[in-house]
Amino acid sequence: MSAGTKAERQLTTALSNRLADAVSARAVLPTWFVTVLGSAPPASGTQKWLETATQVLLYRLTYNVTDQVVALGSKPSDADRHRREWYDRLIKDLRRW
Repeated sequence: MSAGTKAERQLTTALSNRLADAVSARAVLPTWFVTVLGSAPPASGTQKWLETATQVLLYRLTYNVTDQVVALGSKPSDADRHRREWYDRLIKDLRRW
């Protein structure tokens, strides 16, 4: 496993754990988060909700998205293929919530 892959897994786990703790503590979540995912996971599909939320957090960190209202920021150009594919996948996943 490459160092980059290992670091991504560690960060993903840390984000997921921190988010689960915040939800358990009924912490006030940011506007951009609540707008697309709600303030708490649904009774069914909780794991998928947590996975999607964690990926949104990871995307925001990776691309330094700081928009306070729009979860994924502006739509990336086609020039950055990896970012655009990740963005499109997240948009699709977020439709569920």
